[in-house]
Amino acid sequence: MDIFLFILLGLTVFILLLALQMRWMISVALRRALTEKFGGLPSDTEYRQGVADAGRRVSHTEIATHLNETYPNQLGHLRLARRVSVYTLPVMIGLLAILRFGLEAF
Repeated sequence: MDIFLFILLGLTVFILLLALQMRWMISVALRRALTEKFGGLPSDTEYRQGVADAGRRVSHTEIATHLNETYPNQLGHLRLARRVSVYTLPVMIGLLAILRFGLEAF
């Protein structure tokens, strides 16, 4: 049982790291696409905020609206990566609690 939970914990950590990498890579790609369209640098705050707002239910700026219309597939991947990174943290904490207090594995 201990081995199974440790393997599950390792897979959860891997999934979290993969989701964080996806969020970072998609954000960089979208900000570079915005610099091609509007000019400026990829590290500009309005581009960062536009990528953060795109695909969410907030009042959209021109940049977020452009991303929603032009890159719906990429924003779908970004939403999936956001959800995965939010849900894997409680799973990891739960697995660690089970291993520590339930099974006294470490």
